[in-house]
Amino acid sequence: MLSAEQLHLTIRYLGLPVVNVVMTDNGSVISVQAKATKIASIAAKMDNSYISEYKDNYLPISYKKVIDQKDYEENRVTEYDRDILTAKRSSYLDFAEDRNYAIKSESRDFFSSLYYLRTICDQPFGELWLDANSLIWKATYRMIDREILKTEFGKIEAFKVELTFQQISQAKKENTDMLTNNLVNEERSLIFWFSNDERRLPLKAKFMMKPFAVTWKLETYHR
Repeated sequence: MLSAEQLHLTIRYLGLPVVNVVMTDNGSVISVQAKATKIASIAAKMDNSYISEYKDNYLPISYKKVIDQKDYEENRVTEYDRDILTAKRSSYLDFAEDRNYAIKSESRDFFSSLYYLRTICDQPFGELWLDANSLIWKATYRMIDREILKTEFGKIEAFKVELTFQQISQAKKENTDMLTNNLVNEERSLIFWFSNDERRLPLKAKFMMKPFAVTWKLETYHR
């Protein structure tokens, strides 16, 4: 994938845009900014940033999160040592949150997993290893259909890919950010639509919450 790619997505609930997300990939670093829209900020504040420094196949070297949400803040970095299959988490807000924990050889954070999935979304099925807030999950993906989507870029054929999750770590889930790790849930699936072309654009996503689904929609794309 070429460098200097930027994606702008909106997260929608009940048809209303509630979060603006801008994702940039420069070839070695994925940077993400997520901010609540004016409509949503009345009920729920969000101004989050994520930085994933990666190497081949989007395997992260480090992952930094700065979370500023209503009733929750987080500022931490996780460094991955794949030689000894260990991650080191360091918090800049509370040293009691520091820890080391075991990882898989191909553990990825949410965003590096998404970018890697784009490269393999045409495969019929497979597995990913996800590090969601220091818990290791197995994500099983399968291409369930090909559909024609009406998008901001016209009608585009897309791979429809479903992900289901199984928690591998035995520890309990911690409080975390609303944007990423809360999407990883054994009781709900996550569905992506990727363009069937060389760009593999994440045109749409749907998270099957109750009583209403949350959707992601790609608004603009630059490279």
